[in-house]
Amino acid sequence: MSAILILKPDTLYAAILRQHLLAVYPAARIETVATVAAAQEKLTTARYDLLVTGVGPQLGGDVLDLLSACQGPASRVRRTLVIASPSDYRELSTLRHLGVPAVFDSSTESPEQFTAAVRAVADGKCYWSASILAFMQRSRATANALFALLTNFEQVVLSVIGDGCDDVVAAEELGVTVATVSAVRRGLHRKLGVQHRGELVRVAAQQGFIRFTPVGVERPGYGLLRASYHGRRTKPTAAAESAAAAGK
Repeated sequence: MSAILILKPDTLYAAILRQHLLAVYPAARIETVATVAAAQEKLTTARYDLLVTGVGPQLGGDVLDLLSACQGPASRVRRTLVIASPSDYRELSTLRHLGVPAVFDSSTESPEQFTAAVRAVADGKCYWSASILAFMQRSRATANALFALLTNFEQVVLSVIGDGCDDVVAAEELGVTVATVSAVRRGLHRKLGVQHRGELVRVAAQQGFIRFTPVGVERPGYGLLRASYHGRRTKPTAAAESAAAAGK
């Protein structure tokens, strides 16, 4: 590990991580950034053996999209290690889907275990904290029930209307008709057992589709979710919209 990038908004936390990493790799060049945008800028000009990042609303951007861009042979990052807490199943399952090799729970594990996680990643192995895996196992049944209930397109729409916006604004964002958004919204009300927009917002927030922060609304993983929807590159035809709205 000769070059390491730390993405953490808390400067004290970032400094502590830097010291732990230097203890393992004293000759490494270690840089720290506070936002997703700053990390993206770094990655346009440099390559790193390891990216250590947190998740959450303090990063000023969608870290899941950043991690998605760090996968594959063209990536400027060889390995990634995510520091997370066992609280958001959807976020953690996305990390699993992206193939992130290490997810470390600093609230339950020691600095020595962090060192073990870093060494495992450097050796091409995986390291997921036991507390993270236990949380995912407990949450899987109820979370999977929701994800199995909703189509990809319904999840995309929920990510947009989950902040309480009206159908016109959502239709403009998604590039579909207002009628399509209205039909999907009615279907979401029925499937999720809610009666009004406020309850829909509550479900969207509880399930991690949206996150309210002091600087606005974030939609963790929205870019990945929208990219998975087959009609993302062209405006759907009326027939395709109707099929998507009907959950087909």
